[in-house]
Amino acid sequence: MGKALIVVLTFAVLGAAQVLVVDQAGREVLIPSQPQRIASAFGVATPYLYAFVPPENIVAARYLGLPDHPLSRAVMTRIDPNYTEKALGAEITVEELVARDVDLVFAGLKHLDLARVLSEVGIPSVLIGPETFEAVKDATLLIGRALGQEERAQDLVQFYEDVLSRLAEATSSLPAEKRPKVLVLGTAPLRVASGAMYQSRMVELAGGISVTAELPGHWQNVNIEQILIWNPDVIVIVPYGQVQAADLLSDPIWAEVEAVKTGRVYKMPQLLFAWDTPIPESVLGILWMAGLFHPGKIELDFAELARGFYWEFYRCELKEEELSALLGR
Repeated sequence: MGKALIVVLTFAVLGAAQVLVVDQAGREVLIPSQPQRIASAFGVATPYLYAFVPPENIVAARYLGLPDHPLSRAVMTRIDPNYTEKALGAEITVEELVARDVDLVFAGLKHLDLARVLSEVGIPSVLIGPETFEAVKDATLLIGRALGQEERAQDLVQFYEDVLSRLAEATSSLPAEKRPKVLVLGTAPLRVASGAMYQSRMVELAGGISVTAELPGHWQNVNIEQILIWNPDVIVIVPYGQVQAADLLSDPIWAEVEAVKTGRVYKMPQLLFAWDTPIPESVLGILWMAGLFHPGKIELDFAELARGFYWEFYRCELKEEELSALLGR
């Protein structure tokens, strides 16, 4: 997606200050200038909201992919003690949002029908659809402006850019033969991320080459013969799902794949939201990948940056055992 146009005008309508924004679907939306009861109907939008508003202003949300793990629950509870009471199911209805008395909904590009019905009952919605890292930055700026947090949005985008510029300094001069060929696996051993997906963009930003760059669509099922043709140097497994690195390393049908022969098969860590999705935390996923792709060449302290991220974005100070889970210790 190209950069979303973001226009914000504040004026009085029937005595109430309102803001006009253009969302990532290209829709002009008039919203309250200081919304107090906000909902996220889109799991990707939820982490952004927690970066901008106090948890008490979030009255309903999708927590898609949040691990059911004691450490994850503990961190999320420190961020929002009442998050379990706010959780929305997969089928979100306008009636449920009306019952929660929301005054603004953030949703995805797939929620155009929901947005239309919400408009009919007087509830504005802002749609986001980041599928590149530029669009993640655009979504951050859009949400920040919609919530009256422009300065904070700029600070958060600067955090992204600082990390990525330092990675670029370390990897931009590397010739193609020094960049590993990388395969991203999904929720099954032969389910792969296509070249059009965010995961492939992450691989490139981390200094790798996505072997599925020419594969269209989204998640695709392939056979082992195709994987042998690609013959990746590194395999990254997404954090959700049951596939483990040990499954591939011990399976004889994978034995001739270069990444398996060299033991470079890794499952992405996860503490809160999945790092391979187009959310703020994905900057940590890119940094983690870069460390795997170019060991010893990335002069960034992952532990320090992870601590800084969770504090800067969520105002949550990680405990040692939580940080250790991210570091695989």
